[in-house]
Amino acid sequence: MVAGRYRVLRRLGRGGMGVVHEAEDVQLGRRVAVKMLTAVEGLATQDTAWERFQREIRALARIDHPGVVTLYDSGVHEGVPYLVMQILDGTSLADLVVATGPLPSPAACTVALGITDALDAAHDKGVFHRDVKPSNVGVTGNGRVVLQDFGLARLAGEAAITRTGALIGTPQFMAPEAMSGGPREAAADWYGLGACLFLMLTGELPFGPTADVGAIIGRALGDGIRPLAADDGIPVSLAELVGRLCRQDPLERLTDAATVRETLVPLMYGGTEDLSERVTRHLRGQAVDAARSTEVSARVLPALLDEQPEYVWDEDTSVPGHSPDPMHPATLSDTTRRIVLGSMTPQGALSRQREAVGLVQRGQIREAAQMLAVVVQVCLSKLGPDHPTTLTSQYWQAVCRARLDAGEEAIDMLARVNRRIGRRAERTDGSDD
Repeated sequence: MVAGRYRVLRRLGRGGMGVVHEAEDVQLGRRVAVKMLTAVEGLATQDTAWERFQREIRALARIDHPGVVTLYDSGVHEGVPYLVMQILDGTSLADLVVATGPLPSPAACTVALGITDALDAAHDKGVFHRDVKPSNVGVTGNGRVVLQDFGLARLAGEAAITRTGALIGTPQFMAPEAMSGGPREAAADWYGLGACLFLMLTGELPFGPTADVGAIIGRALGDGIRPLAADDGIPVSLAELVGRLCRQDPLERLTDAATVRETLVPLMYGGTEDLSERVTRHLRGQAVDAARSTEVSARVLPALLDEQPEYVWDEDTSVPGHSPDPMHPATLSDTTRRIVLGSMTPQGALSRQREAVGLVQRGQIREAAQMLAVVVQVCLSKLGPDHPTTLTSQYWQAVCRARLDAGEEAIDMLARVNRRIGRRAERTDGSDD
């Protein structure tokens, strides 16, 4: 529990600023994202750093725009500042490009317009993002674009740099003036948009596939991001827009939202539909893979359930004491670990089954599939294959697989359930005789 109110469910990601968890707000009964700002761990609520933190939070809270993640709450938990934000079901722009390749110009322009509108709304309130990059751009299944982690470079950056000398930000998408220690204000945000557009249109990182920070900085401060050419298959006006956004001198850089929109809007036809289809296909593939990899064999699961709840799992650790079964991977997701290490009882399995059915009815198929993959194995181990809770859980697992386009697997599972029900009915009839 964070601050006695937010029950952590699973880790969503980790970055230079801290760790993001999916959590349940137990007071309001809703899913939220809780970001623990570990970069400024040890912040006291009585010092000037806390007062500055609060001022920045209030500035973020003033941004009311559909393209900016809503901030619900903030505070300090065991010395670590935290933010509670709206949780979005979708994927990041970074993951989408990796999974599906370069975006067609209409889809790229749709994303860029979403970022433009979000930056315009924030800048109007005097708030700068300071870390515009693809992993901070969320895209939902209906093509909505949302800019996340607004202002965190300012919230955590000063203290982190003072303490460690760290460079806060991602060099591939960081404005040259920020690399040189200059201010990261509106012009730096627009540079980030230009670098994101470069990635979307080419599928390439602005300074090539290198992890050498020194080399990236050298290229950024040297020749800069290469101009897009006609043979890249990109409309001339769009290629020129990227060049104007990515100019090294912030005084020469395009920083006017209206001018950016003038280029993007005429090129957007069909972009939202294409973006939605790509995101949906990507999420569906992820969900099917997750449902398969989350399954744990009934041979291994009883040993897991005997583990002490205080056992600390490493993110990439397999089940201790067991050799991997190639047909049933024993490496667990965060959700699986949380459920298994809670030593789920048969009553708990039934409760989780009902929770999963609720997720299905609300359209959260991926989450339901992951939960049911574990519930089914708990039921098989503790209740047996013919128990009604086991069979019902398998039925809903098949429903999830059908909704995730794994039709053959769904049909096979439903057939097994039907055979079990038939044999169960035959035994019941025989006992009556």
